[in-house]
Amino acid sequence: MPPPRRAAPKQHQPSTPSASAWPSSCAFIETLVWDKRVPKEALDRYAPSTRDRGALKHPRAKRVKPKIVDEEGHPAKGEYGLFAATKISAKERLIDYHGVVTLSEHASQTSDYTLAFGERNELAIDAERQGNEARMCNDFRGTSRRANAKFDTYVDERGDTKLAIFATEAINKGTEVLISYGKGFWKNRVGTDLAAFTGWD
Repeated sequence: MPPPRRAAPKQHQPSTPSASAWPSSCAFIETLVWDKRVPKEALDRYAPSTRDRGALKHPRAKRVKPKIVDEEGHPAKGEYGLFAATKISAKERLIDYHGVVTLSEHASQTSDYTLAFGERNELAIDAERQGNEARMCNDFRGTSRRANAKFDTYVDERGDTKLAIFATEAINKGTEVLISYGKGFWKNRVGTDLAAFTGWD
């Protein structure tokens, strides 16, 4: 069962990409969904728009699009990746990371789609079962390329704090957007012997 939700937005299969390019195990959402256990103080700090105006829905992603990776030798071949839909400039915000926001203590220990959130990492955003295209972004390791984007926070026009993917360099149309998942992610999956993991540097 998915985590409890606060004022859940309308969910639907995205019109772009097609349903065939979206995992059936994940409901598409257009904004963050807040777990009901997140205290009011955190909502007031990070999502003031939810107090009396409802969550702001952002437009469909236009800078990036998900598709199946077909590159030979790519560690995610046959799985989803996130690709530039147009030429992108360095420092551009590409897409917000949408998912279910919980207290960090309630975050899933098995999800591959959980990111720390909040000034003290007291929250987490999990896009395993509810999310948007940002969840498709792959780690650069093993691709023979470097990361060309990163996660960072910003405050939107309604005062809500958001986590998003930002380009760290110019990215050509059709190029895969790659980030670093970080040492903590890989430690949880390959153990402490990171030197034995091909592509870790």
